[in-house]
Order: sequence, then C-alpha cells, then structure tokens
Amino acid sequence: MANNKGPGSKSDRPFTEDWGFWAIQSEFDAYQAAIKGLKVKETDIPKCHNFKAGDPSRSGGGTGTVVGGSVIVSCSRHIFIQPNGVTDLQKAEKFVEVDPAVASVVRAQHPGQRQVHSYDVACKYGINFKKRTTMDFDGGPLIKPEQFPKDIQFLVPAWHILGHVEECLARYHFRYTPLVGRTAGEGVETIWSSLNGWQYSTREMGHGHRRDTLTDVMNHFNWTKTRKEARRLYSACFDAMSEYERKEEALKEIEEDLPLDYLSKLKSESASRGPEQFLSATIQVPTKTQILRAIRDAEDAEEKVTRLSSDHSEAMFINNAIDLADFQLQEADLMRGQPPTAQTLYLPSNFITDDHSKYKLEKIADKEAQLQVAEAHDALRRLRNALGLKALLLQNQKKHVQGYEEASRAKTSVLNAEKGIRRQVAAYKRAWKAIGLLGVEVGSDTPAGDLRALLDTDVVPLREFSDDRRYAGDSEGIPWIWKIVSVNQADREAEQGVLGTVNSWNNEGEYLRVAAGLGEKLCLYNIVVRLAWLHAQATRDCWWEETMLLKEELRRVGASFSAKEKAWSSIAEASNVEKEKETRLTRGVKAYASRQAAVYNYLALDAHQRYEKAITPYSQSPFHRTSKAQRNEGNDYVGLGT
Repeated sequence: MANNKGPGSKSDRPFTEDWGFWAIQSEFDAYQAAIKGLKVKETDIPKCHNFKAGDPSRSGGGTGTVVGGSVIVSCSRHIFIQPNGVTDLQKAEKFVEVDPAVASVVRAQHPGQRQVHSYDVACKYGINFKKRTTMDFDGGPLIKPEQFPKDIQFLVPAWHILGHVEECLARYHFRYTPLVGRTAGEGVETIWSSLNGWQYSTREMGHGHRRDTLTDVMNHFNWTKTRKEARRLYSACFDAMSEYERKEEALKEIEEDLPLDYLSKLKSESASRGPEQFLSATIQVPTKTQILRAIRDAEDAEEKVTRLSSDHSEAMFINNAIDLADFQLQEADLMRGQPPTAQTLYLPSNFITDDHSKYKLEKIADKEAQLQVAEAHDALRRLRNALGLKALLLQNQKKHVQGYEEASRAKTSVLNAEKGIRRQVAAYKRAWKAIGLLGVEVGSDTPAGDLRALLDTDVVPLREFSDDRRYAGDSEGIPWIWKIVSVNQADREAEQGVLGTVNSWNNEGEYLRVAAGLGEKLCLYNIVVRLAWLHAQATRDCWWEETMLLKEELRRVGASFSAKEKAWSSIAEASNVEKEKETRLTRGVKAYASRQAAVYNYLALDAHQRYEKAITPYSQSPFHRTSKAQRNEGNDYVGLGT
C-alpha cells in the first residue's frame, strides 16, 4: 500500500494512535535509528541470500513513493490481522522495518507458548531475530529477554518454499514440521485481495488519513472472517476427517507390500532422523564422454545380426525364438547391416491350450513359460535402464549443452533413447502376453514374481517421483515397476561407466531376502519405496493433526464468542442508571453494547452446536455423507462489529 505524501508521523497523527493495527510509532522510529548501519555477518547468510527481502542494498518496488508498501502480520491458520502487526516499508522490505510488527505480536503471547511463524524468507529472517529484538536501545528492547518465547520456529510457506534450495526445503517446510497439521502458511497473501482495491485512493492521502482508512478496511476484513469462522472450521473438520481416512488406507496399502522386518526398520529410523530423510540423495551426474560412450555401445549392439546356435535343444530353440523377436523389434531402427528375417518361429504360446496335448507340447510349454518369465524380468530391467539413460541425457542436455549444433545432437540422443524405451515396452508386453496364454501364475508369493500388465503411465523415470518437491505421498502415483525390483546375485556386481551411474539412479536402496513360495528371493527396495512410505506416513500424521487442531479451534472459537458476549453484557449492565440520570450517551452505550452481546450470543450458540457435531465419531455422524454446501446451510447473522 504505497503512499506519496510523506511520513507525517509527527504532524499528521491517525485518530487510532497506537491502538490500531500499526506498530507503535515511537518504538518503530527509535528502533530504526538504533539498528541503522549494523552489518550482517556473511557466516549468518544462508544459500538463499539472493532473495531481495531483507537485503538493505537492494530496493524493491515503490519507485517514486515515500512509502513503498506494507508488512502485515496475521494468524497463519485463521488469517486474522493482528493488532500492532502492520508496518510501512520505505521502498524495500528490510528486516529492520519488519521486526517491530513481528515483535509486537510475539510479546502479546505468553512466553511459554509455542510459536510458529511463516515468512517467505524465514531461512534468513529467523537467524538473528532474537539478537535484533532483544537488543537494548533508547526505547528499550522490542522484546525483553525474559519475555522472549522459549519455543519459536520460523518456517517458509508451502508455495514459496519451492523456490528455495534443498537445505531450506528440509529445514523450513511445513509438511516436515510436526504439530502444525496441514497449515500452508500462505493465507496472509489472501489479505491483499481485499486491500489492493484501496491502493490508489490511499496513495494520495496524508499519513493519518491513510492509516485510519486502512484500519477501517482491516477491521471489516477481520469482522467478515469472524462471522464465518465457525462455519469454515466445521466444514474443514469433516473434510480433514475424510482425508485422514483416505491417507490411512493409502499407508496401509504400502505397508502390506513391505516385509515386517523392513517396515520395523523404517519406523525406527524415521523416529530418529530429521526432516532431511524426506529428500532423496544426490547422485553424481555422469560426464558427456560417458553419455556418448553409452550411446555408441547401444548403437553397436543394435547393428549386430543374430546367428542361430548349432545346439538345437528345446530350451535353445525357445531362447533363440525370443531373441529373434527382440531383434525384429529393432528392425525399423537399424541404420545399416542385414536386418533379421521377419519369419515367425512358432512356440507353444502361439497355440491354444487344447493343442498342447494334441501336439505333445506340454514339456516344451513348461520350458517356454520359465523362459518367458525370465524374459519379462529382463525386459523390465532393460526398461529401467533405458528410462534411467533418458533421464541422464535430459539432465546432461539441461546442464551442459550449448549452441544449436550441440542441442540438435542432444535431441537426437534423447529420441534414440526413447526408441529403446519403446522396444523394451514391446518386449515386455510380448512376454506378458505369452505368460498369460501359458497360464503362468504371477504374484508376490509365486516364483514368477509380481508381474502385471504394463501401462503407459508406468513407463516413467524413477527420479520424477523421488525429486518432485510437491510429492504428496500417494502410493498409487508410483509405477509398480519401481516399487520392488527382483534381482539375481549376479546383477549386483558393480558396473562401470554410465551403466553403473544409471543403476545408481534406478537401484539406490537396500537388498533384502523375502519369502517367495517355498523359498526366498533377493529383492531391492529402492529409494522410492522408502520415500513413498515416509511421505505417506507424514501425510497421514498431518491430516490427523489437522483434525485435532480444527476441533480444538472450533471449541476455542465458541469460548471466545462467549467471552465476548459476557464482556459486552457487562458494559450494558454498567450503563444501567436511574431514569433521571439517563443521557443520550448512556442510552447509546447501552443499546450498542446490548446489540453486540446479542450478536456474539448468536455466534457462540452456533459455534457450540457445530462443535458438538464435530466431536461425534466420524463414522457415526450423518454429516460426513453431506456435501460442503449442505454443511454450510443455516442463517448467517450479519451484524456490525468493532
């Protein structure tokens, strides 16, 4: 809310003085003079120091104006503007101008109460907050040391945190902080939609007139929210309970697929580790030379023409037929050399089941079934490597490729990698079709493993999930090909060059022996499995906290309205005087106080009724089957408030 008319704090005082929304002016001026010129140590500046906010050497906005804007402190959960929680900015968002507003709100709370503050640049702002606000100057410290809260935490709002570095993402994210529910911290931004309509008229007002006008606007904003707060909390409470049940089911689905020992280990590690556990590990990106070598090796392999072995055993014949089909998939991509023949070699899977006994194919059908299962697993392994190679190529293109010629070559490499992905998808689908025709049983407890139909949505690089900052923990979003990867002991041998790097991207995790039929198999639980469980558990816990917070907030809203009713009733009773002593003033005070008491009585009764319904067990409440519009039905008492 810019202003062109100059500060005028001494000659043009607002009617509200220091009792409104602005920080105490004398305290603000003394603090500005005392802290002016103090330097911030370089060691105290985090990696996000390039943000304009808090940097006195970089101005932002307000060109040609005396007041460049305002800072507003509001409740992060209910978005109520706080008394003495507003200050004006002088052409830049400096912490020295933000501190008086935040300090006024902080010292209004009990020091033993936990406080969580949301700020776009909390990673910078909170470093020296205590040092600045407890510093003694002519007007006294903003917060006395004995009044400074024992537990105060600064977090970055959920949307703004996406623009911060990984270090901030782990330390200052609301989603990784306990006991804050589903608080986003972005609610303060919604206040500007109500205030921005006044920016042009207040820009030409004097200092006092501007503050009195904006005080009325902020009062109206708070009162509008007050009238609807019980209704909002009531509706949000049922939405939170419904979402909690859904997240609980999602977590159970993930845990059902994990061995008990591994699940117990995850729970114990999660309890002892900090928020950094929610982030995936950083993998070293390979060099351009490694990328080119891998592409050359892949192209050389495609150019080779298969030769049938002289060993004509049943197993070798089936294996050669499967290999021939694989090479036929490459026929359209071969640039030189004689392509393999398109002739089909018929296998038992090409015949209906009844013909197996007619042509005595039962024995060879069993062998084909074993080889087709192995082919399916090999195709999945090759598909994962192809997806990893494509991800590496894209990252290499983003970081290293410059110029039109290099960009064209990089694009060609990515297209070739996509061709390899399509070939492996086709190979798996062919093997999966044969497995179905041969009647092979699949599942996590069978020797064939947990194979299933491959969809287009499953063919996604692993890192799209482990690196996504907005990851919400929904297990259905993770393709099944990445959840549990069955491997042989030979596959664990270290690979060199880019293939080793690809596997480090795809197979970052832990090997465990799990039951498979009558025996055991070695399985790799990659990092996405761990991240999926961690995020699913954190999301479930957040929604549980949200339901508890909403119920308690609804109870406190009712109690607050009741307290307001009593306060106004006391004023009305104090205005009762003998009829001979009544004046227009005493009658006006009594009428206004009685009306306010009636308003808060209505709001209190409504809040108490909604609270009683909200604490009813969710499964027994008829309201969980109603829509949000139906929950909000009822009279809306529109009264004027202070």
